Amino acid sequence: MSKFLNDNLPLLLFWLFLGLFAGLVYAIEMLGLDGSMTLLSPERARSLHISQMLYGFFPLILSLLPFALFEKEGVLSQNGLKHLGRYFVVWNVFLLFMSMSLLFGNIRGLPFYDFPYQLNFLLAFSGVFYLLALLDALKRYKKRPLWVNVSLLAVISAPIALVILMNPQYGQVEKTLVGPHGDNTLGMSFTLIPIYYLLIKLSSPKVFVPRFHWLWSIPLGGYVVSLIIRNFFHTLSYNEEWFFQYLTLLYLPLLWIWLRDAGVSFKRNPYLILSIAAFIFVDVEGNILFIPQLRALIHRNDLVVGHAHIAMGLGVAFMALSITHHLLPSLFKRVYATAWALLMSLMAIALSLAGLIEAGLIGGTLEPLLMVRAVFGVTVVALVVKIVYDRLRLSLDSPLKIYHLIGFLGDALGGLALLIAGGWLFGLLGFAFGGTYEYVVFAFVMGTGMIHWFGLHGDANRLASLSATIRLLISSTFAALYMAGILDELALLIAFYDGVYAMIYFLGLRK
Repeated sequence: MSKFLNDNLPLLLFWLFLGLFAGLVYAIEMLGLDGSMTLLSPERARSLHISQMLYGFFPLILSLLPFALFEKEGVLSQNGLKHLGRYFVVWNVFLLFMSMSLLFGNIRGLPFYDFPYQLNFLLAFSGVFYLLALLDALKRYKKRPLWVNVSLLAVISAPIALVILMNPQYGQVEKTLVGPHGDNTLGMSFTLIPIYYLLIKLSSPKVFVPRFHWLWSIPLGGYVVSLIIRNFFHTLSYNEEWFFQYLTLLYLPLLWIWLRDAGVSFKRNPYLILSIAAFIFVDVEGNILFIPQLRALIHRNDLVVGHAHIAMGLGVAFMALSITHHLLPSLFKRVYATAWALLMSLMAIALSLAGLIEAGLIGGTLEPLLMVRAVFGVTVVALVVKIVYDRLRLSLDSPLKIYHLIGFLGDALGGLALLIAGGWLFGLLGFAFGGTYEYVVFAFVMGTGMIHWFGLHGDANRLASLSATIRLLISSTFAALYMAGILDELALLIAFYDGVYAMIYFLGLRK
């Protein structure tokens, strides 16, 4: 599993960086940055940030949890890893289509499921390969544990539920946009408990046997009762919602007992301990915020989001990172866990204070606190860049590798910058920007850059020949369009750049 994660990590880290960068852009836009000349306008930046956090790096890492346990129990095979690799391919295709859709404004206006509904079918399709990988491991058990059977049931039912619940006509998504939803919080919290159980089981240095099942059985029973009342009798009253919300407090002693029995400490897996600490904090804080008098004051505004940032940015995020720490401890170090937790906590405090100011509970101005949020956002992005650097650090031991590196940085990253902010950059340089075919060109540029990426990791000469040939074709085409008077000086600039870069290889580096 360590090799599988390490091989897939560069693309996963890119999705993480993209999501955090979009959040940083949104934070800066709240301070007055005009994003209208880019694809990351405030509503698109916020949507991309939330969607990547919910569907990008973290859920993909969490999906590795059963297979890390399979490896620990000796039932994981290469055939299962092949199916898991296909699952990753389809999910990454979904993330690409989702990101492009959101960047170009195809937004549903929902808080958590903002991408086009049709893309859910890609997610469901990826689940087929996940199920095949799961079944491959299951057949190697002489007697399947309960957690394995529960995982199998979840994987079979999840794609069906996904397609139904996300449907804009008869699904449940739009129905969750109003009201306190204490019983829904109870249900969502319960889904984290079995994940925590598996994470504790994975990190435990000894055989872990869970106890005190009544501490999760009572909240589960309460959630079932709430669904029956809501769907067959009447809409839940506020006090009924409040009662079901407070059942989540039973999870707190349960998690403490599990950690103690399993012998999991901060030294052994700091990400898991910090995740559970964040869960406990959010559980207690959320129940306090459910007090009607407090809720009426604080939730009159849109900026009290520190609660959500702790829940997702520490609780759920560190669930995933506890797996990466288990598989790649030398890369996802303890110091990174401490730094990330500190930054997210400070960001949550700043945002909560800003929300209290907006609600009129305390005096002050919003801008300094929003600026603090942006500064902490920059630091979190820098932390991820450091992890990316640690993983991607290469030995540039030949001129051809340097050639590939420059090509990757110039085309892949440059093309991404053009894709996001092409309108602004073209205006800055004095070029006309139509906002149509240019985006296709930017995608082509990024594709050429990715050829250089693969050239950095093997078959350098063949891939350099391929990229140089493509560049000459592009160069000759743009030169012809310029000389025919169809395109302006920008076409000449592209023709010159691609032509020169191709000739550097053919005349100086080709063996």
